[in-house]
Amino acid sequence: MTRPPRADGGLVGRVRDDLVARELLDGLPAAFLAGVTRFATPPAAELDSLRTAAQDLAARLVAGEAGDDDLPLLTRVAYLAGHGGLLAAHGARTPSYDVLGSYRDNLTTPVGPRLEERPRAGDRRWRVLGRDVGFPLGVPACVLNGGEEWVRFHARNGFSVLTYKTVRSRAREPNVQPNWTFAPRSAGEEVVSDPWDWVAPGSPDVSTVNSFGVPSPAPEEWMPDLERSLAAVDADQMLLVSVMGEGEGTGLVDDFARVACMAQEAGAPVVELNLSCPNTLSSSPDGVEPPLCLDTDATLAVVEGVRRALDERTGLVAKLSWLDEPGLAALVPRLAPLVDGVAGINTLQSRVVRSDGAPTFPGRALAGLSGAAARGAALDFTRRLVGLREAGGHRFDVLAMGGVTDVASFAALSGAGADAVQSAAGAFADPFLARDCIAALGDTLPRSVVR
Repeated sequence: MTRPPRADGGLVGRVRDDLVARELLDGLPAAFLAGVTRFATPPAAELDSLRTAAQDLAARLVAGEAGDDDLPLLTRVAYLAGHGGLLAAHGARTPSYDVLGSYRDNLTTPVGPRLEERPRAGDRRWRVLGRDVGFPLGVPACVLNGGEEWVRFHARNGFSVLTYKTVRSRAREPNVQPNWTFAPRSAGEEVVSDPWDWVAPGSPDVSTVNSFGVPSPAPEEWMPDLERSLAAVDADQMLLVSVMGEGEGTGLVDDFARVACMAQEAGAPVVELNLSCPNTLSSSPDGVEPPLCLDTDATLAVVEGVRRALDERTGLVAKLSWLDEPGLAALVPRLAPLVDGVAGINTLQSRVVRSDGAPTFPGRALAGLSGAAARGAALDFTRRLVGLREAGGHRFDVLAMGGVTDVASFAALSGAGADAVQSAAGAFADPFLARDCIAALGDTLPRSVVR
């Protein structure tokens, strides 16, 4: 084993010393290349460049010559080598979800950094869905809230409006890997995303594409986990629960109501209806079904059926995907009397290919685009939704999401009238996002309530 001289006290030095102590440094370049080629192989020139960069970095680490300028490359190399948890243990910004690992493995193991103390906005509170929260930023229903450990992770890091990942009336497996990739190129008619693509953690320009389907544990697994998750959040934080039904016609309505009642039984104070998911598998040429919310009558049938089934004290939120102006204008006046909140948008359904033209996600031509690339659509949707609420004198809260990757993008959605804002791609790529937003805006963000 190579035993380099002990590093200084900087972050890069501490990570290097840990790699040495665990006997991981010698194998770091090979482990990185195994991660790069996990789902597809880059062109020879690109692969050679990545190999050379990793080997040169390892040589500098061995010689004790690596410094702060090497942190971005070290983060990429260590994360794709499977050592994201090691980076996080030393406080390095690193993605919280292991894109090389399976959905099931990730359920119990966030790999991102955890803050020692939850960041707070002093004694200020904001009213969301009838509850006072410490800061109106959170994480929506997605794999980043797939279980108790994820809820604890985000609550500790300062995200206070969390939505437990969509659950169903029976177990459903995820789509085959890969499931989540970075999308660093500008999106056109097609999104070009290679499995080995990378965006530095903390970059406000981060975009991603994902194709998980809507996996769910069986109710006998998710219900007790949900109970533990609800107990894991502080009194000034909240955990909604996303639910989804399946079937056709009245069968679909009944299944949505069945799962919603299970969530309520497990203690959920607010149920969110997943009417927006754009990556449910189908036998169509594109491999996925369109979101349910595109069908106004079917959407209203589900919402009405669930509202009848739930206790009146349980809050109800409808989550929508992006809708054009006529579609949203037709839906909101009919939806508003039935719900306590409207959430949106989900990811943007997009055609996704690798740089060689092959599908990024084999067998699924369409996947969900999120992050900075969805920012304009999300802001447009939020403004129109808030405008319809005000014009109609409706009382529902707006939970906005899409493109929230930094303080400015959070402030834009909040400034558009959202009662709370949530982030998925941004929270994945930068687990310190809530801390930064609270530090920048905790004293000045409007619409706080007097305690």
